[in-house]
Amino acid sequence: MNRVLAAPFFVLCTLTLAFSQEIQVNRQNKTIAVIAEESVSVDPEIATVTIGYRSYGSTRDAALNDNLRVSEQVLHALLEANVPKQSIETKKLDLSLVDPDEKWTPEIKKERQFEARQSWNVTVPVSEVDALIETTIQAGANEISGATWTVANPAELQAKASGAALAKARSISEQMAKGLNAKLGDLVYASNKAPSEESRYLEGFWRPPDSHQVWKKWIGDKPKVEIYPEKVNRTATVYAVFSIE
Repeated sequence: MNRVLAAPFFVLCTLTLAFSQEIQVNRQNKTIAVIAEESVSVDPEIATVTIGYRSYGSTRDAALNDNLRVSEQVLHALLEANVPKQSIETKKLDLSLVDPDEKWTPEIKKERQFEARQSWNVTVPVSEVDALIETTIQAGANEISGATWTVANPAELQAKASGAALAKARSISEQMAKGLNAKLGDLVYASNKAPSEESRYLEGFWRPPDSHQVWKKWIGDKPKVEIYPEKVNRTATVYAVFSIE
């Protein structure tokens, strides 16, 4: 019996060093230690969309005034659509000289001496993303650079991932105990290593829908944007030590 238990003891000692946790291992304290990782995936509840407007002008004032005019229209449209002010955050506000593209004609280069840009992060329920994009486009927005998907309670989702990882650790330990002709006992120790929060990011609504995330459906002469949100995933890694009898 002692020879058979040498393998899990060796694993335990190795894992102990990795996690900087001292677990006493001896003939009276027989244990099995495992590391298990598990993920959970759910539908998103909240989306943050980046919306912006870029304008050019032959003078600084021309570029800035046009940008301020359309940006005011976009913000007004958001508020008219009952998007709360606290859900709108300024992301970028730039006014700069333009580095001309070599493919531009002389006329375009003359018209695009200055560039002004504003963008906002707008947070809404996932069910309102389609309407949000259409509303801001109609108001004059010409840049929609991406979206992040999340849930209302990320901590709860992370806890589910941790619970799933611990259940997996117990299942593995039970199989190991059977192989040793032993019975799995109580959980002696467990630690949870949660990764940094994951954000599901979708880039470039104006690019071709090669990711199958964004589609444009034509209804008559009016384009309709349809969004297919990605799942929100959380992963947890658990180091668990069980006694064996």
